[in-house]
Amino acid sequence: MIMPFKPKKIVLSVSAILASTMLMSFSAQAQEYSFGQCVDLTLTQNPEVGASRYRLQQAESALKESDAHRLPQVTLSATAMNSDDALNVFGMKLSQREAKLSDFGFNNSMQFVSDDLNKPGAHSDFNTRLEVMIPVWNGGRVSSYQEQAKAMIQAAQHGDAAVKQMLTYNVYQAYEGVHTARAFVQVAEQAVKAAQSYVETTKNMVEQGIVVKSELLSANVHLSQAMTALEKAQTQEQIAKDNLRMLMNVDDHSSLTVGPRVDLTVPSNDIQKLLDMANNANPQLEASREVVRSSVAAIDASKADNYPSFNIIARGDTHDKNLGFGAQSYTVAGVVSWKLTDFGLTSSKIDQANALANEKQAALQSKENQTKLMVLKAWRSLQVAEKQRDSNKLAVGQAEEAQRLIMKRYKNGVATMTEVLASQAQLDQSRADLVRSTFEINIQKAQLRLATGTMDMRDLQTKSMVN
Repeated sequence: MIMPFKPKKIVLSVSAILASTMLMSFSAQAQEYSFGQCVDLTLTQNPEVGASRYRLQQAESALKESDAHRLPQVTLSATAMNSDDALNVFGMKLSQREAKLSDFGFNNSMQFVSDDLNKPGAHSDFNTRLEVMIPVWNGGRVSSYQEQAKAMIQAAQHGDAAVKQMLTYNVYQAYEGVHTARAFVQVAEQAVKAAQSYVETTKNMVEQGIVVKSELLSANVHLSQAMTALEKAQTQEQIAKDNLRMLMNVDDHSSLTVGPRVDLTVPSNDIQKLLDMANNANPQLEASREVVRSSVAAIDASKADNYPSFNIIARGDTHDKNLGFGAQSYTVAGVVSWKLTDFGLTSSKIDQANALANEKQAALQSKENQTKLMVLKAWRSLQVAEKQRDSNKLAVGQAEEAQRLIMKRYKNGVATMTEVLASQAQLDQSRADLVRSTFEINIQKAQLRLATGTMDMRDLQTKSMVN
């Protein structure tokens, strides 16, 4: 059994929805966020910024580590030993400056007693050592490490800029998404108001006997559908706000109202200049180029084992049979080491480093091509979207006039409700298409700025748009 529609209840429901929307908007006005504020909060609180900062710290620590390889290495050690091994005991007594003739197996009569030499008994030694190793030349390994670390610092710095610009782009996309969702809500609200007027008009015409009751049923069905579309649009607006809250890393349940809509300017109206900017100023590409430079320096580091190394060692020792600093001695040595062959181990490392450098170079070329394509695609899409918006503005004006004429004919009993609803659907579609084309224009501009490395709030030229 089909239940009859109740226009009064529908009208009350619509009024409740609109009142609820207005109340939510009013209560959130105290926490309005402009685009700049949204970006500032994101760049302060988003975890991606923290991760980028830690990557930079890692690179800076790697440079400090490589610099430290050029400095002397100072080692302090203490060793306690007790042994009855003949050689160890004899060596400990010599180090302690306490060796006697009897330790060689001779007694006071200069007779050799083998047991005195071979079975000396247990002896203890406390050795304290301070050693300094001064690196002089290591086949260029340290210099290569430094070049790698410096390149990775540059890569991390460019990467940090890339992260911030990407987050700024994401904030703009989310911020624009909220405004776009709000525009769809306004379109849906207009549709609901129009549907309400159709119900009231048709009800009066039914009572006057101008149209049949089925026309009223159609008008009620259309009103119900318009109400559902409004609820969907309001849900999409909340989802868009949730997306912005996530980027800003604020409480999911906090009220959020965005400030005026923002229109971005294109960095240049010349496509070739845009391509040059993308190639020379895109921070992601700059980071990739530094990664390539680091991988090339790694090749030189792997070649270091083919060259000799030279280090100076200075050492001071104390030896005492009790805990203390008895006999003292020093040692100074220069050590030259040259690995004659390792049966292909070094050459394999060099081949691996070469392959890794070639991989990074190929990845860089791929990113350069992707960035170029991003610029071309965004540029061409922007041209089409701007023409589409002009066409949509014209379509909205014509659809509004057509709807006015259809409604006039309907009130005179010439047109049917089916024609009215079809015309209204065309008007709703035209308004929605205008909203979409505006969103498309703004996003393509943002993509051009992201690709050209100019999606930065410090030099971002913006102007407020009228919603």
